[in-house]
Amino acid sequence: MTTEASGSTDDGEDHGVELRILEARAVDEMVGKIQAAAALPGAGEAVAAWRAAHGEEAWLDRGHDHAVVGQTLMYLHDAPDGMLVPHARYPDGTEKVYTDALHAETAF
Repeated sequence: MTTEASGSTDDGEDHGVELRILEARAVDEMVGKIQAAAALPGAGEAVAAWRAAHGEEAWLDRGHDHAVVGQTLMYLHDAPDGMLVPHARYPDGTEKVYTDALHAETAF
């Protein structure tokens, strides 16, 4: 299931971020993969280069565990209930937020 959503981002703008609802297991797997990629040597430098080329992500101030995977900037932010929320920001500026159905309303 995919839902278009607008979230309140760090800069206060409506970015038209797409909310993708997945099974909880799939969200947990994404979180683990993003954390592993962010821990690799050179991840910070790759993120800085990606931002220089493509701009900053919607949740810049709250984001953590950033990594570049292929052409995509991946990162996490903490939802109000403490759940880790995976993000994917693409070179064209679009961004997707991944969550499960139980947390969809609190992902922003």
